[in-house]
Amino acid sequence: MIRPDEPGPPLPDGSLSGAVDMWEAIRAAAAGDTATLIRLLERDPNLYRAEYWYTQPIHFAVREGHAEAVKILLAAGADPDARGPSGESLVTVARDRDHEAVAQLLEASRARRGRTIVADSGTPEHPIHAAAHANDVASVRAMLDAEPQLVHRGDRKGGTPLHQASASSARDVIQLVLDRGADIHALHGSGPGDASGHAAVDFQPIDLALFWHYHGDLETARLLLNRGAAYDLTVASAFGDIDRVTIFLDEDASRIRQARPCGRRPLSAAVQLGQERIVRLLLDRGADPTWPETGAPRGLALHTAARAGNRELVELLLDHGADPSAHVDSSGNATWAAKTPELRSLLMSRGGTLDCFDLVWLGEDEEVVRRVTADPASANAGCGGVFTAAAKLNKRDLVVRLLDAGARVPPVLTSCRSYLMNDPGILRLLLENGMNPDLPNWQLATPLHDLCGRDGRGRPRSHRTECATILLDNGATISAKDEEYRSTPLAWAARCDMPDMAELLIARGAPANLADDEPWATPLAWATRRGHHRVVEILRAAGAAA
Repeated sequence: MIRPDEPGPPLPDGSLSGAVDMWEAIRAAAAGDTATLIRLLERDPNLYRAEYWYTQPIHFAVREGHAEAVKILLAAGADPDARGPSGESLVTVARDRDHEAVAQLLEASRARRGRTIVADSGTPEHPIHAAAHANDVASVRAMLDAEPQLVHRGDRKGGTPLHQASASSARDVIQLVLDRGADIHALHGSGPGDASGHAAVDFQPIDLALFWHYHGDLETARLLLNRGAAYDLTVASAFGDIDRVTIFLDEDASRIRQARPCGRRPLSAAVQLGQERIVRLLLDRGADPTWPETGAPRGLALHTAARAGNRELVELLLDHGADPSAHVDSSGNATWAAKTPELRSLLMSRGGTLDCFDLVWLGEDEEVVRRVTADPASANAGCGGVFTAAAKLNKRDLVVRLLDAGARVPPVLTSCRSYLMNDPGILRLLLENGMNPDLPNWQLATPLHDLCGRDGRGRPRSHRTECATILLDNGATISAKDEEYRSTPLAWAARCDMPDMAELLIARGAPANLADDEPWATPLAWATRRGHHRVVEILRAAGAAA
């Protein structure tokens, strides 16, 4: 694997100070070097959850079939349900590669964790989840009358009917499924995302009511409390219950550091629900706005306040050490997220920064060109750099100006690089100006691989056949192999059920088999194992062998 210069998602402590140990842990896990893993974990017990581009050390131990390394990481706290950017479960990763002993280890650990079981991706969604989301009481009742155990059934993202109802304020269904035995404390499972969004991993129903939608739903949350949901410091903070918050903290001051299973802390909960008195109380009692939360290694509270445009809370949090440049996963930093230009100026006056990637999204093209002209390397900052943002926004004129200013696509690019193929015209322009048609990511996947895959929410790429043709016409290697799947672009198309891409690649001369293919990684093996019958037909017609 390539250790790229581009920064990945931050480490658990929000710094890069542990980057060397992170890479050593990843390499040790991939090699099955248990002695090094033990040494690293003794030095930093949190290293099991350090990651590069959403991929933790356990993924590599599982991928390579190192059962002892998997045991060590699970014992340290690694999540047996951790999913990488592709959205595949670790169990799937193990079984795809015939590592059955590792798969069984993961399944045993997963059962002990107690999350809702994710439905098999090969089966249709059960209609009870859609009915629960729509507050269709009659349909939910009929299905439960016929099959009572459906009340516990997880969908493909890992949510029960109660999770679905709680997320959509379907209060009538909430009452019904609780009457039928639904677990009010059920943890949402760790399934892949879909077109509607990512999975709400480890959210309990009340978390969905309070935090899944930006302004929260106190009425639904109150219903869940009345039916037995836990009332802890975070929930009390969201409700603005200053008497109960005070009692909690007087009883045990250490509770102020507690986070719910979904990762939400009291301070960000109070900020999100606009509970200003609670925010002040928590800060007075020692809450730190930079304590990590899920997806926010340097804290979520300031980002939430800035996004809401709450200047009073923004200033208060800054006065207590909040970091205006701390990023939240897929949401930029608080300075970028600020609701108004005036609030953004305030954050910048207190140390907030915007890189060129941010500025493109904010429409500050002149400033972007000025910075890149002064320092072409500044074009590579942010999530993939300026070209990914400009291509995603179809800003061809800006791309031309940036090229004239000296910006170039870097030699290795992982983050947001699929954006480069959002506009075929911009892709041609970048290739004409030196972009490598085999531009690798850190796992040696090429743009052709990307076009033959799907994103983490299962969506295919737009303009995929046109962009693939452009890449091939510019010399892209049609049978390059990546490191994660040991597969060619054709094999990716087979794995991801992309018959149009399989037909295109075969028409352009892609061989259906290569002499050095691993048996589990051939195009036909992927299509057969995944049940993609149309792709199987295409491959057999092209002479693919098992």
